[in-house]
Amino acid sequence: MSSIEEQMAREYFERNGFFLKHLYPEPEKPLEVASTKKNKASRRYPLYLIQRQTGRTKNEPLAGRFQLFASDLGGLALAVMVVFRWSSQGLTLPIFLNGSRYRSWIRNEVVPNFTLTLTGLDKEAYPAGVPHKIILLPGLPVSEPYRQECIDLLKTAGVDALFSFQTFLESLVAQVSTGTGQATSDLSEIIRLLKVYELVRSPQMDLFEDF
Repeated sequence: MSSIEEQMAREYFERNGFFLKHLYPEPEKPLEVASTKKNKASRRYPLYLIQRQTGRTKNEPLAGRFQLFASDLGGLALAVMVVFRWSSQGLTLPIFLNGSRYRSWIRNEVVPNFTLTLTGLDKEAYPAGVPHKIILLPGLPVSEPYRQECIDLLKTAGVDALFSFQTFLESLVAQVSTGTGQATSDLSEIIRLLKVYELVRSPQMDLFEDF
């Protein structure tokens, strides 16, 4: 069963004109690597193919952009995306809110396992073209230098661009109507009900302003 974050990603991209294909899931047990004092258990994370529904496979240049938003979707045609969930190994809310500790989590958990997840990716799994290598994360630190240091770490691992769960949530809350019969999935129905009862407001997303 896919995680809520993966369901959120699917809802977001399909609403914006893309197909999503699950290339392979996270295994039940970590993929062990050679044991050393520095090495910890490695694991493959969920990997998705993202393709524009029109069949276009040529991406526009990112032009220096790293964290992507809805306004960047027009240039996206083909990508592979690795999903690091809130329940990912070693991640807690206190770590996420602490720039230094979150940077360490990026270095020790995300960087090596992003690379591992893409290792051996069969080019026959996606259409002809050069896909952007995208990562889906809870977010990036707000303050410097931690934000830029995390970006630099991700780039050294081969990450071309990043989406955050907050970006997806903001977009879905704005798009989902409170009208009955408007929901397209269980997730969008939950968002609709939260808006009906005014537990979350669009577009300000006051519920998430502390993040």
